[in-house]
Amino acid sequence: MRMGKWLATMVLLGALALPAHLAAQGAPQTKDVSASVMAGSKKVSTSAGSRTVQFVTINLNDPRLEVRPVLARDELGRTESLAGMAKRTGALAAINGSFFMAYNKGDYKPPWGLIVIDYEKKHDGVSGSSIGFNGNALPVIDRSSRFDADSFQHVTSAGPTLVKDGKIVVNPAAEGMNDPKLTKASGQRSFIGYTANHQLVMGTVPNVTLAQLAGICQSMGLVAAMNLDGGASSGLYAHGKLLTAPGRELSNALVVVPRKAAPIQVMRQTERISFLTPPVLIRGSIYVPTAEAFEKLGAAVHIDQQDGALVAAKEGTVIRITKQGKVFRDGKAIPLLVEKRMIAGTEMVPLRLVAELLNGEIEWDQQKRIATIRKKGGAPSP
Repeated sequence: MRMGKWLATMVLLGALALPAHLAAQGAPQTKDVSASVMAGSKKVSTSAGSRTVQFVTINLNDPRLEVRPVLARDELGRTESLAGMAKRTGALAAINGSFFMAYNKGDYKPPWGLIVIDYEKKHDGVSGSSIGFNGNALPVIDRSSRFDADSFQHVTSAGPTLVKDGKIVVNPAAEGMNDPKLTKASGQRSFIGYTANHQLVMGTVPNVTLAQLAGICQSMGLVAAMNLDGGASSGLYAHGKLLTAPGRELSNALVVVPRKAAPIQVMRQTERISFLTPPVLIRGSIYVPTAEAFEKLGAAVHIDQQDGALVAAKEGTVIRITKQGKVFRDGKAIPLLVEKRMIAGTEMVPLRLVAELLNGEIEWDQQKRIATIRKKGGAPSP
């Protein structure tokens, strides 16, 4: 492919869209959040001739933005226009999501593959590849068969993987995908991927093979990318208009929306406690990093080299949490109502569990999203 001019243009666009100091520090809060979502198009040369790429670049350094899946009409198996889903959610940008049973008779047309929204698994699947989101951390793209759905706030699937670690890795058969319309034929395609400096790029290209699409993604500087549903489902939306209009209603989409919920704060009396991995709210429980939470509440923490258990000791009380999630306090087993889980590569447990194991309790202000740790009975915090 003759991609030199295209690559140079994309580098220039990236420089204009995001100055270096913003890439490192995130977008300033005084700027309109929509400035962190930029749309564009460019002609590229491929082995099959010239093609036009429609694309949207999202600055993941801006904490006011969230990328999340949305179900058509907020219900599994329904369909809705891409523009309808975008407008209903207040999206600054949107792209079609996973494959779905578009040709099912009747109104029920479920998605194909893994979809997770706010840590809740809406649909399961192990074929193809998935992309997972956790706040403003870089997304993760990997084969669905080895994807840990519980580790991500949001996940959507399609596939196959196009680029990994900056290299083209197209191998549909290895991801359980064998339909010749997908693996061999040219067609309308949608893709999503990201650059090393936290720029998410999603776009559409007409009449290309998966190999050609992977080459385009690589030339755009994407260090990881995957294919989304294509054909009549392929669609892209930004700033109130369709850049690529799908030929049918869709089962689901990925939307870029202003973040609505304020970050969760954890307080110990009037002192704010910060964590390297921010707290998250999952089905009514606030999860925090296990070891860090015990340490922030004054416990000495170490890992037992024999069995890998986390051991936290404070004022004569010794807590053990095994790798299997069993909890012991001073040698006595404590029943766990909510299991620990891995989120963004960090082991997390409910904050209430940590507080209660250290003789504390939690006061939760839903409106302000503040959890305050106190000693049981209203005494000073543990």
